[in-house]
Amino acid sequence: MNSIMIGRSNMSRPLRAIAHVLPIVTLMISTFTAQAQEVREITFNEAIEIALERNVTIKRAENNLKLQEITVQSERADFLPNLNFNTGASRNFGLQFDQTTGSLVNASSDGFNYSASSGLNIFNGFADVASLEGARAVLESQEANFARTQQQVVFNVVSNYLNVILAEENIRIRQEDVESQQSLLEQIEEFVRVGQRAVSDLYQQQATAASSEALLLTAESNFESSKTRLIQVLQVDPLANYAFPAPAAEDIPTNLRAYDPNELVRAAFERRPDLKAQEFLIRASESNIKAAKAGYLPTLGMSFGAGSSYTSNSPFDFSDQMTNNRSERVSLSLSVPLFNRLNVKRGIQSSKVQYSNALLDMENLQQSVAIEVRQAYLDYQTAVKRLEVTEKSLRAADQAFQVEQERYNVGASTLVELTQSNSRYIDAASQRAQAVFQFHFQHRLIEYYQGSLDPTQPLFN
Repeated sequence: MNSIMIGRSNMSRPLRAIAHVLPIVTLMISTFTAQAQEVREITFNEAIEIALERNVTIKRAENNLKLQEITVQSERADFLPNLNFNTGASRNFGLQFDQTTGSLVNASSDGFNYSASSGLNIFNGFADVASLEGARAVLESQEANFARTQQQVVFNVVSNYLNVILAEENIRIRQEDVESQQSLLEQIEEFVRVGQRAVSDLYQQQATAASSEALLLTAESNFESSKTRLIQVLQVDPLANYAFPAPAAEDIPTNLRAYDPNELVRAAFERRPDLKAQEFLIRASESNIKAAKAGYLPTLGMSFGAGSSYTSNSPFDFSDQMTNNRSERVSLSLSVPLFNRLNVKRGIQSSKVQYSNALLDMENLQQSVAIEVRQAYLDYQTAVKRLEVTEKSLRAADQAFQVEQERYNVGASTLVELTQSNSRYIDAASQRAQAVFQFHFQHRLIEYYQGSLDPTQPLFN
């Protein structure tokens, strides 16, 4: 039998096309898979830097700051004189007066002129001064708001980063529980095989092990959700894979701090950027009142002008006319307001109402700050107590589980009692992890409400 040789010449055209494309597709899939498996590690400090660089809220606040800087420059420019230059050329047709013959003739003539003018505001009731002061106050308010926006973004990163670490810690706890339940299941299988335990214990432990695995899946889902929220805050590529490293709960320091609530409130009133921003808005409102009152005062302005002209009807040439026809002027103008349909009065009243509202906003903000700081202090005290309680609870639950494990091994305890003891230990470990992270969260919350949150600080200090 003759063997059949299959070569490139024997392949159909579609197969040859596939042969060309397949290596490219394989390379693309391999590249995509490699990229999908690549994990980018983002530390806490890197997360802060990324958020401060990419956050849209910060960028918008920065743009508002730039806009107000432009406004200040515009108000400052109002003190400068203006300068204008005008020029024109013309050609006239029809009857015109002939200066040589002294009669009207039907002819055409050309003309040219130029002029320069400048005006300067000497006095307008100090309205320009008040407007500049108000614009500067608003600029300082925007700068303070920008600082507060940065603190808000940093706090959002802190909060979400802690949630990610806590969710990852819960995975570790659940993984240990799954391993423990699987080990116990193998032990019970051996007990049942040799007749030391009833088969019902085996079925019960199988159900417990399956439930433990289900809880692990829930913990993993919560972890992915926490990562997604942090990725959203950082505004990085949501399709990439990230890892957020952090120490385990037992390795995190829990340095207690002695806070004085009254001192915290006093410090918040001095440091909070949003309070400073409101103070500057009050100053801006005061400047607006001054600017409105300037409408009652007279205004004084000065103007300067110079120019020359040329016409072809003149017997003199262009250069002589431009020299001889040159003119200059200087003028002063004084305007005294007598009656302006009460517009100035209404403007002053409106500015005073805005000033009153600014004071009310400050009073309301101070009240909110005091309440926030006080509540943060109380929550911190609770977090400290919870640290102490959960530490004792975890230690006791661990010891109780060890004892119950030994009792079950010698037949002095039931599987139900052992399962309950293990559940109490897992719950105590979870509560302990939550207490540690809640403690650090409350500490950072105090810094945030106090206005002293520093983006350069490590996550745990």
